[in-house]
Amino acid sequence: MNFISKWFSKSPSDLLAKGDKCMESDSFFDARTYYEDGLHLIVGGELESAFIERIATANLRLAERNLYEAEFAHSHGDFAKAIDHLELAKTLTHDPAIREKADLLLHNYAENDRPQEKPPAASSCNSCSTSSGCAPSDSDNSGHSLSISEYYELLIQQLPADQCQRYAGLGEDFAHAFIAASHDDHQQALSALEKCIDLIPRDIYSYEKGKLLHRLGNDREAEQLLRTAIQLNGSNSLAWLNLALVLREGNRFQDAITVIEAMVSGEIMAGEALLMRADIFEATGDHESAVNQYVALLQTPYARPAAEKLYGILQEIGRHNDAAVIFKKYLNKSCH
Repeated sequence: MNFISKWFSKSPSDLLAKGDKCMESDSFFDARTYYEDGLHLIVGGELESAFIERIATANLRLAERNLYEAEFAHSHGDFAKAIDHLELAKTLTHDPAIREKADLLLHNYAENDRPQEKPPAASSCNSCSTSSGCAPSDSDNSGHSLSISEYYELLIQQLPADQCQRYAGLGEDFAHAFIAASHDDHQQALSALEKCIDLIPRDIYSYEKGKLLHRLGNDREAEQLLRTAIQLNGSNSLAWLNLALVLREGNRFQDAITVIEAMVSGEIMAGEALLMRADIFEATGDHESAVNQYVALLQTPYARPAAEKLYGILQEIGRHNDAAVIFKKYLNKSCH
């Protein structure tokens, strides 16, 4: 048990600092996890108030994000998912503005999304909701849905901070390509991407095309394009990560490890790289190295995904007591 317990010696002030760092990078769920862990370590005092206040702030930011997700889901016809996001937003915060907006959207969605009567037979479009020639564009969404630019901005917020800044303002054609890719409309995304080949940085073009070709099963050309993106811009973290992913999914483990080691030494998405390295250790049967890597990641914002993988390995190799510790410490929590 010592190999695990030694990682649990975190002071409340350390957890507060880690949570604040996550908040700065908009990793609100990870921030709240650190704050909750810190709150459990103390009773009374100024830090207790600080943790409680920060937990409330993280929950508020999560609630706001769920409102955005609800509007996007609704604008794309996923009514059940939209309602789930709104209900979740209400459970996360007591903020009156957030709860009022969630209630208003729930009411409007319930009113507007009731099954409609079939249109008159004279209509020349039998199914405008699914016909590419008749469906309204995203820019024609109702007042509660997100425009193309708003949704694009929401999507790129999920990118690493350095890449998010580069992706902002790349133009409407690229936004269409990026959104199509996020919806797995790969051919449409490729067509839209070609329209802006001379309008965006060449490494971004090479990375985005390589990503799409990988999804379409053309890993050979995808690898070439990802390596080209890295040659053009060695700090393109997305190209590095996806190159490692392509190699790992092709079972080219040693090639993937080479890329991962370069990422770690260059401090390029090191957390994601280390998670992938642990995954490769696990895939190749080196359970001891995988366990050690996942344990090390328990001290980082990647604690939850590392704990999920670690729990599975420990169960698989019969270390049930250690697995129970991991579950209790990291996994037996609300996912709100």
